[in-house]
Amino acid sequence: MSRHKVLIFILSVYALLAGICLVFPKDGINLGGVAIGFPALKDAVASFIPSSEKAEGASPEELLNKRMEAIRDAERDRFQSYFNESPARIYFPNGDISTFDSFFRALDGAGKKQVRILHYGDSQIEEDRISSTLRAGLQQKFGGGGPGLLPFGRPYYTLCVSESSSASLPRALVFGEGLRRSDGRYGIMGQCARMDTSVYTTVTSVKRNQAPSRHFSRLTLLAGNVGNSLNIKCNGKVYKLEKSTDPSEVGRIVIDLPDSSTSVRFSTWGGANIYGMQLDETSGVSLDNIPMRGCSGTIFTSLNSSQFKEYVRNDNVRMIILQFGGNSMPFRKTPRAISEYKTSIENQIRHIHKLAPDAAILFIGPSDMSVNVKGRMVTYPHLPMMVDSLKAAANNAGAAYWDLYSAMGGEGSMVKWVKARPSLAGTDYVHFTPRGAEAMGNMLFESLMLYYDYYSWRKKGGHSK
Repeated sequence: MSRHKVLIFILSVYALLAGICLVFPKDGINLGGVAIGFPALKDAVASFIPSSEKAEGASPEELLNKRMEAIRDAERDRFQSYFNESPARIYFPNGDISTFDSFFRALDGAGKKQVRILHYGDSQIEEDRISSTLRAGLQQKFGGGGPGLLPFGRPYYTLCVSESSSASLPRALVFGEGLRRSDGRYGIMGQCARMDTSVYTTVTSVKRNQAPSRHFSRLTLLAGNVGNSLNIKCNGKVYKLEKSTDPSEVGRIVIDLPDSSTSVRFSTWGGANIYGMQLDETSGVSLDNIPMRGCSGTIFTSLNSSQFKEYVRNDNVRMIILQFGGNSMPFRKTPRAISEYKTSIENQIRHIHKLAPDAAILFIGPSDMSVNVKGRMVTYPHLPMMVDSLKAAANNAGAAYWDLYSAMGGEGSMVKWVKARPSLAGTDYVHFTPRGAEAMGNMLFESLMLYYDYYSWRKKGGHSK
C-alpha cells in the first residue's frame, strides 16, 4: 500500500471517530443494562495535543529541592540553637564559627600527618586530668596513641602512665618556685632538667588506662645545651645526640619502638638540658598535658621564642589550649586588678599567636570556686567579672573561649559538685576529682566535636545564615 493511501486511511479513521464524538449522546446509551459512553470531541482532541498549561503545584524536582532545603535548615537550626544557647558552647572572636576550620582540616588529615595539641593549665589539669579524656576522644576518632610529652628525670604519675627514674635531676622552671634561667630556655614545657650523670627511666601505661594512649610506638627525647654528647640505650641499641645547629639549640633523639608498646625502659648518660620526652604514634593525634601548679598563665613571654617556634613547627602543633584564671581568683578582687589581669592574658595570647600562627588557640577560664562567707560556702563574688574579662581578653586577641564556670552550672555549682555522691570535686571547693575532671573533659570533647560536625556539614554543601 502506498504512503498516500495509508495517510488517507488514517485521516478517514480520525474523521469517523470525530463524527461519532459529535453524534454520540453526551450521557451515553444503555444497552441491556450496560452503559456505553464516548468522549466528547474536545476531550478527544485534548488527549492527542499536549497542553501548553503547567501542572498545578511544584514539579517533583522543585518539591525535592524544597524538602532538602528544609532538612538543611533544620540541621542548621539544630547547630545554631546550641551555638547561641548552650552554656557549654565555645565563644569565638566576632562570633566567627569558622575560626577552627584549619584545625578541623588538620584533624581530617591526621591519618597521614600527625597533629599535636598543647594543653597548658594550672593545677586543675595535674595528673593529666581533663587532658586525658580529651585525648582519648580525639585519638579514638582521628587515630593516634601515646600520652604525648612527659617530664624527664623525676618520678611522675598520671592517669595514663607511671614514670620511674633512678635520679631526681635538678630543674629550672618558668613557673612557681625553683631555679630560673635568664635565657628563657626552659623548653616547651616550661621546665628544664639538667643532666650530668646516668639515669635509668621506665615508663609504663597504668592498667586502668584502656584508651588509645595506652599504646605507643615511638620515643623522642628533647634536649639542648649538649656537652660532648647525649646518649640513650634502648632495646639493646645506643643512640647519640650531638650539639644542635638549630637556633633553638633543641635536638631530638627519636627511637622506634615495637608496635603497640605499653612500656619502655632506657638508660641515658652524658651532659645536656632535657626538655622532656614524647611517647606517641607516628600519625593521628597527640595531646601534651602541661600542668603548671600555681601559674596564672602569664609566663609565655618568658619562654625562649625560638624554642617555642621550633616545637610548634617540628611537631605540627595545630591547637594550643590555655586553662588559667583559678590561681588569680583569691587575689584579684577589684575591677582594676581584674582589668590588669585581662590585659596581661590578652598580651600572652597575642604573643603565642605570633609564635604559632597556624595553631588555633582555645582559652578555658576558671571553674566555679567557693569561699567561706559567714560559715557558708558560696561562689567568689567577683568570679563572674573575672570570667567575662577573660572571655573578652581571649576574643580580643583572636582566641576562642570555653566558659568552664557556666558549663559546670554557674553560681553555686561547686558546692553541688562537692556534695555529689560520688563526689565530683574536692573539699577545697576548687579542684575536680578524677571523676569530675572526666565529666568536664567529656563535655569539652563533645562540644568541640559538635563544631567539627558543623564544619563537616558546611564542607558537604550545607550553608549558614
